[in-house]
Amino acid sequence: MANSAVKIEKVSFKYRDSDVFAIKNISMDVEEGDFVLLAGHSGSGKSTLLKCINNLIPYFHSGAYAGKVYLQEKEIDDTQTALLAKQIGFVFQNPENQLSALTIEREIAFPLENFGIPRDEIRKRVDEIIELLGLQNIRYKSPFNISGGEQQLTAIAAALALDPPILVLDEVTANLSPKSAQKILLILKNLNKDFNKTIIISEHRLDRCIDFANKIACIVNAELHVYKETELALQDPKYPKELLPKIPSLVFQLREKLGEENFSKIMDERIPLTPTAFLKAIKFPGDNHD
Repeated sequence: MANSAVKIEKVSFKYRDSDVFAIKNISMDVEEGDFVLLAGHSGSGKSTLLKCINNLIPYFHSGAYAGKVYLQEKEIDDTQTALLAKQIGFVFQNPENQLSALTIEREIAFPLENFGIPRDEIRKRVDEIIELLGLQNIRYKSPFNISGGEQQLTAIAAALALDPPILVLDEVTANLSPKSAQKILLILKNLNKDFNKTIIISEHRLDRCIDFANKIACIVNAELHVYKETELALQDPKYPKELLPKIPSLVFQLREKLGEENFSKIMDERIPLTPTAFLKAIKFPGDNHD
């Protein structure tokens, strides 16, 4: 059985100027090596929950807070917020909110310098991260003179500097092109599979991330619903239909147009599932197909 990476225990939070709870009585267990997709409508409380995980709430946002959060079985109330960077890397939706250095390599080196890492080790670590994320071509550029996708990769690189076992990302693909979003998700998949990083990523809908996640958690009316298998979210009538992938009907139409044999050939070449398994996985309430 895998060890616990993050445990959220009956967490609720209401912002100081609000009359309603942003999140209410939320509990969730995230195991080491999980790739968790946190879904929900805009304003549903996804960002609030993620900020609870890294101690920004309640220590940097005032309001009514209850509950406990544990990182690797240690309650984070007992950990100084600054020291959490060694345990959890946090990446915001807007990377400009966390970028400040003159160059990409300086941005990556900054957290290492803050923790007094020896200079030779800093150089080695910066080189490794730049190669891992493919940032060689922008290494000496300003973080504010590169594309949005490159900025987001830089923010991820800085979050990885201290080699935390957990990465939390708040809608990091929301403002990116499909190509840039896919590149970032493939990198996160690599970090999850090859380096056993625990990934928690919030997204508005399932389309981009569902192929990478092994669990889905969805916030509805301030409450959390956790699906330990991604297919269960697609099959649950209570899961908000507007948050589901928009491709199932198109896939079924393609099968009807091409015929089963040609459709199967295309699917075999493009996805790591058999056509039958793929169609079963993406079927959700509202698609009336066999």
